[in-house]
Amino acid sequence: MASPAQATDGPDSVRVYYPGTSGSGGYARADIDFISRTEAVCRNFTVRDVCPGDGRPVRAQMSVVDANGIRRHLGPLKADTNGCGPNGTNFGTIRISDVRGVARAGLWVCVYTDSAGTLRCATSTGRDNPYL
Repeated sequence: MASPAQATDGPDSVRVYYPGTSGSGGYARADIDFISRTEAVCRNFTVRDVCPGDGRPVRAQMSVVDANGIRRHLGPLKADTNGCGPNGTNFGTIRISDVRGVARAGLWVCVYTDSAGTLRCATSTGRDNPYL
């Protein structure tokens, strides 16, 4: 069960560090709104590559826990296209749906090798769907 600060609609974010536990890596943030028991919307979905210009891309997408408790990553995988800029790349609104129900929605962010192999990922706590 989510804490009251993480219940229902609102902001969510997640940070992944690579190679250590501080410094470079990636960051994703969005405002998550639930439309129904099966749909969620991610507004101002932003992905940021936190650098020292290491050439490692950062990608993020929505993470959901369905009504059966199974976590999946849904929607388009988005990558920061601003390099090491302080604001990242804002992809606007992304809508996801799952016929099994979306019990919780959040974010998933990863740092990749140059060949798109995953190095390290992190998943946010997410927000609970008030319709379930």
